Amino acid sequence: MLEQRKFQALIMRDDKRRFKRRHISKSRTKSLPHIVREKMKKYLVLYLETSSIHGLNHLVAVGRHPCEIFLWFSMVLISVIGTVYFSWTTWIRYQSSPTVVSMERDMFAWNTTFPCLTLCPKDKIDTMKLNNYLDSSKEEDKDKLKTFIITLANATYENFDTVPKYDGIKSDDYLELLLNLSSLFKPTLTASPTGFNLEITPTVTEMGLCYAAFSNVAIYNSPQYRDDNRWDIVDQNSSFVVHPLDGEVFTQVNITSSYFAYIHGPMEIPDITSKHYYSSELLYMTLYVNTMAVYTSSDAASLNIAQRRCRFHNENNLKHHSVYTYNMCRIECRIQLSLKHCHCIPHFYRRIGDEKICDVKGLHCLHKHKDLLLKLRDRDGNKVNCSCLPLCDDVYYIIDTYTLQEWALSTTMIQWGMVRYPRLRYKRDIIFGFTDVLVAVGGMAGLFLGCSVLSFIEIAYFLTLRLFFYTTSSIKN
Repeated sequence: MLEQRKFQALIMRDDKRRFKRRHISKSRTKSLPHIVREKMKKYLVLYLETSSIHGLNHLVAVGRHPCEIFLWFSMVLISVIGTVYFSWTTWIRYQSSPTVVSMERDMFAWNTTFPCLTLCPKDKIDTMKLNNYLDSSKEEDKDKLKTFIITLANATYENFDTVPKYDGIKSDDYLELLLNLSSLFKPTLTASPTGFNLEITPTVTEMGLCYAAFSNVAIYNSPQYRDDNRWDIVDQNSSFVVHPLDGEVFTQVNITSSYFAYIHGPMEIPDITSKHYYSSELLYMTLYVNTMAVYTSSDAASLNIAQRRCRFHNENNLKHHSVYTYNMCRIECRIQLSLKHCHCIPHFYRRIGDEKICDVKGLHCLHKHKDLLLKLRDRDGNKVNCSCLPLCDDVYYIIDTYTLQEWALSTTMIQWGMVRYPRLRYKRDIIFGFTDVLVAVGGMAGLFLGCSVLSFIEIAYFLTLRLFFYTTSSIKN
């Protein structure tokens, strides 16, 4: 052991001699820039010699052959590239897919949201109101005006081409006229879940004026909300929750006319592509549903929208709506496509700014692009980039039982509810969090460079405090 120490001391002594011979200064006056460069070089050498990052000290060790320096420089460079590459890959994973959707099977541990129902009457115009309007109108061709109003009331993307040409009514007044002439549609509650009152909210949809029950977002498309030019968030909670121990839960409503029925969640609205069920008068419709719920944990909710790839209803990026839903986003996409191709929007949408409401010519133009607007796909079958994300907390309903039969009481009835309860639900949660990113990046830095958090603190130290005292000492000397 003593002989080994003597050998190491001899090596160190020889290195010092070579270092002194290399740095013997010539007896001449040096310029200020030259002195600054030398001080900077010495300071860099000082950091490389004392750094805890492996490999850097070999770059400035005394007596190294240029080939050795090149070899160590290559190894350090490769290690830095490897660290940056794998760390960047980890960061990309954290930004793009840090969440996972898992299943929970304890059906008695959660409540289930009762399904919402939107009813759209088939006969949208009241005959008596229409006759009174025609009598007071100065239009000579009453039949033409009547046909135009009835056709306009039932106009959607599927049949805009059937609207006859008529210039006697301004397009800006289409919706107001249809609302004033709308038929009386007041469903009557005959049975409901215990302790819950049925509230019917009129709402303007792509299918015309409809009526929603148990909905939290239908009010944002209600005629009154639009007339008041409101954009605020309404504090309400019309949704009703049930539990498997409640048994069979249903709501029964008496309706005055034929209708189209849409089943959806409390934080969603139906659009023109939503599945519907039709019933004529004097029939009894029964709809029993099964539920698939998705919710987001509080940890996943703290992520940004791009990371969790979903939106809450208050994270609104839509121009024509006060809150966000998936179908509202699709409606926003149709509005933008309508403006792009026909420079106007249908009368059942909310207009903002200088947007133009489509007249008959504009409606016919929209019909030419029917496939694009309905399916949101171009002629090649590619999806239009609407950037529509699903809701973070949402409920999907699957029709389990559907029956339509004659009703002996000479009324039109609909009953919807739940008989079977879901045995599982889906949870969106974090699987790769920021702590995992730190662990992965630290592991890469330790594997390739042998450094730690103190190594990065050391870099900051040499760039700040140590540099200040070194500069101060050099100026004094």
